[in-house]
Amino acid sequence: MTVGIGAICEDGKSVVVAADKMVTFGSPMNLQTEPPALKKITELTERVLLVFSGNTADGEEIISATRPQLTDEIKSSVGRIAEVVKECYAKHKQHRAEETILKPLLGADFTRFQALVAESPASQILTQVLGALMQHNLNTEVLVAGVDDSGAHIFAVIHPGQLLPLATTGFGAIGSGGIHAAVRMSLAQHTKSASLVETMYNVYEAKRASEVAPGVGKLTDIAIIRNGKFCFGGTELLSTLEEAHKEKPALSSVELEKLKTVCNDCTK
Repeated sequence: MTVGIGAICEDGKSVVVAADKMVTFGSPMNLQTEPPALKKITELTERVLLVFSGNTADGEEIISATRPQLTDEIKSSVGRIAEVVKECYAKHKQHRAEETILKPLLGADFTRFQALVAESPASQILTQVLGALMQHNLNTEVLVAGVDDSGAHIFAVIHPGQLLPLATTGFGAIGSGGIHAAVRMSLAQHTKSASLVETMYNVYEAKRASEVAPGVGKLTDIAIIRNGKFCFGGTELLSTLEEAHKEKPALSSVELEKLKTVCNDCTK
């Protein structure tokens, strides 16, 4: 399932996003791999990023369905973009359920299945199929993070297509390592007023904490949305974070200053 993390900082002016590089291919490959060049943090606009966890094919399908619907009006609001992602998630989940359950068992799509249930509500076979549909899970989650004219926002889209705004906490995490990452962010007492440097460190530490979960890779990608644009953290930033890494939510003054310099260089 992997992990994706997002956190708002600088009083709602900036966002930091992180993800591992582990990708999962479903049947027939049933493979997990961690290509160093692959990035699971995807640009939707200059100020909005998407991270998915779970099956790679499902994540890419949701992204492909989302992009053509992002008109200029929708692009102006992170919330509207998140709504489009939610709708694409729900449609893709329905499509997968038709492919894996309805068509193999009944040769029907959802519209035909609904008609069959209405015609034979007591049918044991239809009841069993309905149960299979209710249990169907993409095992894919999406994090949408960005900045618009009203400030920074983070949304999560989770099973079965629920959209969760994360404005109160100012951070969120998805995937099999999501709980570990969220606990680490909570221990750091992260708030939206945190500086970029503090947030960068906390998000990185949350990613490292999530690596104990199954399916979370060791490699890390970090991106920053600031001053109307986004950028990916380079080798120097990741090396500095690795040097500062420790199993406690704190930085020394020297580490803080070094990381601040690297962050500022990254976001110029």
